[in-house]
Amino acid sequence: MSISDRRGRQSATWLLILGIAFACAAHAQENAALPGLQEPSPQSPTEEAPPAELKLLTNYVESGGNYLALTDGFGNWTGGYARGVITQKNSIWNAEINGQHEFGDAGVYFGVGNTYNFNPDWYGSLTLGSSTGGFFWPRFRADGFINKKWMGRRQLISTLGFGYYAAKDAHRDHSFFVGSTYYFEKPWILEEGVRFNVSNPGSVFAPAGFIAVTQGRNQQHYITLRAGLGKEAYQLVGPTSTITDFQSQTLTITWRQWVGPHWGVNVVADYYRNPTYLRGGTSFGFFKEF
Repeated sequence: MSISDRRGRQSATWLLILGIAFACAAHAQENAALPGLQEPSPQSPTEEAPPAELKLLTNYVESGGNYLALTDGFGNWTGGYARGVITQKNSIWNAEINGQHEFGDAGVYFGVGNTYNFNPDWYGSLTLGSSTGGFFWPRFRADGFINKKWMGRRQLISTLGFGYYAAKDAHRDHSFFVGSTYYFEKPWILEEGVRFNVSNPGSVFAPAGFIAVTQGRNQQHYITLRAGLGKEAYQLVGPTSTITDFQSQTLTITWRQWVGPHWGVNVVADYYRNPTYLRGGTSFGFFKEF
């Protein structure tokens, strides 16, 4: 490894440390997506037992920006986003627009989704997205999930999901997801999941998993620590450049803090590692509830 590579990796590591320190320091005065926030979990007001205090993030708009540094000559990533979530009877609608500059190219991603509450125990969601510009964005993607609540307080949620991802080259991915979420009586939430992905051409099998712990309450704060690792079949790092068949690891800290009764800030410190480069940085946004 060259001196410049070592310096680049050290810079990314220090950026991660500073981002985490910023999130922790701000909390002493709050998740991936991301990318995003956790999928909302609808509840029915007619439940027979006292329900678990689910992490509800609905009826709000949010906007912000991000900056991430990459090692090994891959430059920096910058971008901005706007998203909104609104509840309408049994449905929770969400939409987002995300403009990013990555690997020397720029583009904008558009997504829209719906989470539907079938009854007090079952709910599902479907999200569709596409983009303009930016070879790194998908040409089209679709993700669907079905969720079941269990136990007396409906505090355990099991999730099954399917996904389709069409890149802007010849790659096409099909994935299956299985996971669970548990809401403790105290303000703690535990999540875990595994995604089994098959990428073509080549039928490359690439499983990956994550575990996340959240502390907090609605209208106060949420702090989430999320760790993931697994295999990636491919990643576009240029219009005609691809890295393939590799392991990667992620670590994300999200701090969502209510500053006033109906508004607050969302801060994310993010670290990513694969055999080709390291990536570290932060995003910062404001949200307003209505």
